[in-house]
Amino acid sequence: ICWTSFLSPLSHHATTSCFSSNHRSTGRLRPASYHPTYPVYSHPIHSSAVRLKKRPQPEPPPRELDLLRYDMRDLPKSPKPALYLGFSGLLPFVCPTLFMAVTENFIPEIAYAQVAYGASILSFLGGARWGFTLPPSSPAKPDWINLANSVVPSLLAWVAMLMSENIVPATTMVIMGLGIALHYDLALLPTYPSWFKALRSVLTVVASLSLLGMLVVYGVFPEKKLFAKDEDI
Repeated sequence: ICWTSFLSPLSHHATTSCFSSNHRSTGRLRPASYHPTYPVYSHPIHSSAVRLKKRPQPEPPPRELDLLRYDMRDLPKSPKPALYLGFSGLLPFVCPTLFMAVTENFIPEIAYAQVAYGASILSFLGGARWGFTLPPSSPAKPDWINLANSVVPSLLAWVAMLMSENIVPATTMVIMGLGIALHYDLALLPTYPSWFKALRSVLTVVASLSLLGMLVVYGVFPEKKLFAKDEDI
């Protein structure tokens, strides 16, 4: 009678034991051991703790300046007519400020024309937002939020023209309107295409700086009428 034992931890070979009969001595069965010729290997069991993968943390929503930084990459992709007309539209903002700074005179007529042009641009931006909601495939729907916010720039332009007798509050109102319209279009409302947001940002910054420069000229240089009245001659 024989059996094989695999319970020995110190050896890689199984031990086979057999009982043989011995009638001459005791009449009892004595075990006889021998090692088989085939090897039996013991494999260790992996019992370490399973490492759980960390779940990715949700990214915070991008800030307005982060969105603008990504949109600026698409500025070269702007259609050529939009680029040419957009940057040409900065001339009525930049040229009056440069002219008054070079001549070292604040000219009220030129400053008023500059503010009036800024008010017209504000109305244009509100109309662009209104028109953006009209196509059926547009991401901006003609709801109360979009249409009401498209009216705000026009109202600010109207208020600026009512205060045109005093150049400082009128110019300040136009600058505020440009900033509010840009903030709406970048962060709050359904967005324009990336190239248009980048172009809008550049044009708004240049226009606002030009108006601020005009206020600096107003505070630094003396006033000079462009067209003298008869009693002043």
